[in-house]
Amino acid sequence: MANIDRLTKRVKKMEEWIDENGDGETVSNYNFLLDAYRGADGAAQQGRMEMEMLRNLLTEYLTEKKLMDEWNEFIKEKDNAVQKQQAEEDAVQEEAESSEEASEAPKEEEG
Repeated sequence: MANIDRLTKRVKKMEEWIDENGDGETVSNYNFLLDAYRGADGAAQQGRMEMEMLRNLLTEYLTEKKLMDEWNEFIKEKDNAVQKQQAEEDAVQEEAESSEEASEAPKEEEG
């Protein structure tokens, strides 16, 4: 009997909440957003699992074919190239900023 009373109170609270928050459209919106979140989360989890599977397959393949040392060297070269490119982009950015500062400086009038 106590369970029925408790459930009845909960249903009444839910009905009051629905009355206060509109005609149920708010609840539909919440359900839609919750479903969208769950779908996005599920897709992200599946993507992570697939990436992990691919990573494991690649490692297994490289180990079997005794290519792991070549792979590590390749990654090291790529990393160095990316760092070099980043340094060059930073230098170009600094040059552009310093030339902007020079052009914004007040010019002396000749006279």
